[in-house]
Amino acid sequence: MRWLDAYQSRKTSLGTSHHRGLPVAMVTLLVQPLDLTGQFVVEMFQQLRASGAGSIETNSTQESNSMEAIGLLVTLEARPGKEADAEAFLKLAQPLALNEKGTLKWYAIKLGPGKFGIFDTFANEGGRNAHLSGEIERALGARANELFATAPQIEKVEILATTPLKN
Repeated sequence: MRWLDAYQSRKTSLGTSHHRGLPVAMVTLLVQPLDLTGQFVVEMFQQLRASGAGSIETNSTQESNSMEAIGLLVTLEARPGKEADAEAFLKLAQPLALNEKGTLKWYAIKLGPGKFGIFDTFANEGGRNAHLSGEIERALGARANELFATAPQIEKVEILATTPLKN
């Protein structure tokens, strides 16, 4: 029996919460290449959970008010000669993101010469939808043809795991 089959057959005894502990992913990544028995994986998971190591949790697509569960990844390509204007535009959008109640984190990123992105996270679909119809979307729509070579590529994503900010 493969380790995943053993885990799934025992997951009822481990709890079926929509939260997944980070150690499960770590154990899975470490154990799979070793082809260890499913029982070993289950016992390792139980030991991690009992030690408190499983207390770092993430939320899948379940609705939540405090956890980053879903996000958006938007990629943008500046028109030739408009790279500096596109970068400035993205930097100026930060205060708009700060004012969005449902946007938990917002990043404007530079992927390379003339290539930019926006990555933001939300606790639930309501927050993501509000963002998609909010001020940043309107500002982007108003200047997209001027600044960008193609339409923004918007991908809805699911957050699998996060880390807290470090001091």
